[in-house]
Amino acid sequence: MTALDELTTADTNIAIYALATDEKAETAARVLRGCAFLSVQVLNEYANVAARKRRDPWGVIADDLDALRDAVPAIIPLDDAANRAATRIAARYELSFYDSLMLAVALSGRARTFYSEDMQHGLVVDGTLRIIDPFR
Repeated sequence: MTALDELTTADTNIAIYALATDEKAETAARVLRGCAFLSVQVLNEYANVAARKRRDPWGVIADDLDALRDAVPAIIPLDDAANRAATRIAARYELSFYDSLMLAVALSGRARTFYSEDMQHGLVVDGTLRIIDPFR
């Protein structure tokens, strides 16, 4: 993993696995507990997946979102600066806009590590933020 004093954050897939019961749940929960913050986008995407794909009731989704909020010290909102940075990141690294938006928030929060199963393992964004797949 990472040094204890290194700020970390995570992608939505980590949050989904952390609240699941499959073989990735333990690793994802450990990663999530080590995160300094999450982007509010993680909460938004989690709610969307839980509602549309899993068809969870809204009461369950609300409880899951509270569990995610409780797992990390802070939730960072999206703003215009993140939107502008995401556009630049998407163009430079050929990533989707929404992935780039999470990376922009990670950079604004001064994270050094971004955990994701879906993005390129080992990619360093803007010379400071390394993407790590914790399941490798």
